[in-house]
Amino acid sequence: MAVQVRSSQGTLRSPPVFATLVSRYGECIESWLIFRVNVDPSCVTVTNKFVCIRPKEDNTTVSQILPALANTPLDSSYHFSWKGSATYSTHTKDFYRVDDTIMSHFNSSSIRGVLRQPSPGAATSSCVERNPARFLQSISLSCTRTLTPLSCATDPSLNAQSYFHDISLLKIPVRESIQILPDNLIPVTPVVGHGWPKPREQNGSCLNVVSKVDYLIWYTIIGEIAMATVNMVLVDTDSNTNLLQKHTVRFQLSTPPPTPEPTPVVGLTMGTPVIGQFGEAVQPLTLLGVSLGGECSINPSSRMPILFTHNTITGCTFSSPSSNCSKLRSQLYRVLRGVATPNLVAMTVGSQPDWARVITQACSVTPQDSCESGCLLPHSLSVQVLWAQIGLLAFPQNYILGAKYLFHCQKVKCPLVSPFVVTMEVMFVDTTVYPEPPRGTPQPKWKFPFDFFSRGTGELDGQTLTTNSSDFKKVTWDIMLVALLLLCWFH
Repeated sequence: MAVQVRSSQGTLRSPPVFATLVSRYGECIESWLIFRVNVDPSCVTVTNKFVCIRPKEDNTTVSQILPALANTPLDSSYHFSWKGSATYSTHTKDFYRVDDTIMSHFNSSSIRGVLRQPSPGAATSSCVERNPARFLQSISLSCTRTLTPLSCATDPSLNAQSYFHDISLLKIPVRESIQILPDNLIPVTPVVGHGWPKPREQNGSCLNVVSKVDYLIWYTIIGEIAMATVNMVLVDTDSNTNLLQKHTVRFQLSTPPPTPEPTPVVGLTMGTPVIGQFGEAVQPLTLLGVSLGGECSINPSSRMPILFTHNTITGCTFSSPSSNCSKLRSQLYRVLRGVATPNLVAMTVGSQPDWARVITQACSVTPQDSCESGCLLPHSLSVQVLWAQIGLLAFPQNYILGAKYLFHCQKVKCPLVSPFVVTMEVMFVDTTVYPEPPRGTPQPKWKFPFDFFSRGTGELDGQTLTTNSSDFKKVTWDIMLVALLLLCWFH
């Protein structure tokens, strides 16, 4: 580092690469910069990392503030400037507006800053760090970095870690007097989960150098930052060269997935699985599992779903060397019903179906069960499902009204060395009550006229005819005979 301090009149010539820290103790800047400034030499303090210049009237020693600055992220995070820089602007709203600077936060030191986008200088192509990224301004800028064997591993602008490590963006602008809550911090996440390797110098080459930086910032329609990611392109290049870097900041509207609307409740379709509720789990009702050899299986993948209106009978053989009645009973229940019997059965389909109760009738167990006297074991399961068609005749809907699990048991001596036959049947019972058809055979209680050709014949002097069918036929023939006589008379 080279620092020239003169007491004579002159001008400040400091390259605007890193922003300075402004406090009541003065102004500090990184010590590797070369600059000239007109100031009293007694107001300048130089350490291994910083150069601090305090006002002449301020008698506070710089050593009081240097310990607080020793662990600041200036030397490790190249893409974010301190809030004391000229690029920092005061936000007056609790949301980002177009062209606002984007506030950043160093997590380990709790220091606030702004996101920067390096750009070429006014009269040079070298990268200048004073350009802040602006909200909703998607821009790509290219500039050059000078590489040397020393800067290859020490220059943070060439290290991918400095663009995201320990850095978060503020979800919404927060005033300096207000504490930042953890919910307001959006971490900058690398696209590559484990990050990128650090640059290193090897045989005259500089490896793993950053050549492209791409920030993608998701925002909401109310001016909040929802997520931020960064992607890098690393290259290997000569240690003594000028490297062209490209820095991109892009913004993308974060649209939350639409809340799925509940599907309308409709009737069941023939052949679709019947859904049951097993405690908190919702899954299809299943048949007992059968292996390829016909033996009973407790593997859940071997169980097939029960299909609506499909009456089914299935069976398998069971054997076990166990001499414990309770264990045998548990194994057979597992074969017949699976893990458990359902509490409820879905009456309809849809995201929020209606539910009907499932009645379970298991075997009554007595304490005197033993292998010598015989164990009361379930050997058959009958699943009865009541259903009906509801609604208009033109568009009926199939509803399940309820279900019953009925276990049939018998006493068997154990162990079950010989094959024990286990069966399961599923039966769907249609309980639909169909209405009377609108047209049919005339009934005695119907009022006349009920036929076009006999209009008026059933009403005599205001009285309704309620005679039997033979009387009605006699009246009809009399009318027809009178009509024929009239036709003959006119002819």
